[in-house]
Amino acid sequence: MADVGNIAGPGDPHPDRFPDTFDWPEVVDWLVRRNGSLAATAELLAAQRRHRENVDSIERALRRLRTATGDGGTWGARVIEAFGLPDDVRARLAWMGTYHSRFTDLPTPVCADLLRFWDRPAIRRSAEAVWLDLGRTGLHLRRRETEAAAALLAQIDGPRLPPEARVEAALVGSFLVSRSDPDRSASLLDEAETHLSTLDSSDDRACLHARWVDQVAYRLNLPRDRTPDYAAAETLYRTIDPGGPPFARCRRHNGLGWSLHRQGRRAEALAEARASVQVAGDAGHLRLRAMALGLLAKVAEGGEAESAAARGREIAARLADDLLTARF
Repeated sequence: MADVGNIAGPGDPHPDRFPDTFDWPEVVDWLVRRNGSLAATAELLAAQRRHRENVDSIERALRRLRTATGDGGTWGARVIEAFGLPDDVRARLAWMGTYHSRFTDLPTPVCADLLRFWDRPAIRRSAEAVWLDLGRTGLHLRRRETEAAAALLAQIDGPRLPPEARVEAALVGSFLVSRSDPDRSASLLDEAETHLSTLDSSDDRACLHARWVDQVAYRLNLPRDRTPDYAAAETLYRTIDPGGPPFARCRRHNGLGWSLHRQGRRAEALAEARASVQVAGDAGHLRLRAMALGLLAKVAEGGEAESAAARGREIAARLADDLLTARF
């Protein structure tokens, strides 16, 4: 098993280790541990199904499921509907499908390998499989494969998603069409804001809010059909909690830096750029650090600017991240 402690940051929603595999045998073994025995699991499933099948036949079905390969058939679907997935597996999937997790700080080939590893029939039967699709969508975007990203995102079933995934899908979708269809992008940002209001207060909510702010402010800083409103963008970035998780704090510093730079307030912008680089670096957010270095390269002068640009390009190259590379 691979230790992932070295890529985890505070608030990253995943457990400490990856198992060797997770499919139907592991689902059944988990249910035995959870419920005490295979017979107890069969009893619970029979009761939930109002005893339409007898307990003995359900237990036999569970024994067959333990050796299943494919989608698990009827009883695979019933088991996942009744019991879902283990909390640690659900958290791990969400970690891979969330842009603000440190999954996106891994090189793109590693992300592709992990997404393939977790794309198992038992997981595909669950609502949490959406995180695999969101993870792949993000990977396509990092590789600048926009058509593939759009096609995959269009297949995601919105009403069935967990609340956090609905916000994630709306934000990713808005980013995807931000230049080609500004009206659709704005509509998706409104959708994300609506779902954000339903989430419990948490680091994830703070990071999702920071991302929503960043995308709304982008439309203020670089509008296509009206005069930019840099002061409004600055005000919006200041709504991000300065005491929040590192990802959110970094987006706050970075966004303020760009807004202040565009207002000609260079000294303030430079301070925000340096703070953004530091927060991202301290938290181990490589992609954010590269973005912060891009800002620093823009607002600094001389050797500091040249060094920042070179460091940012090197991070982007090491992550094999075409989208990040294009920023430089």
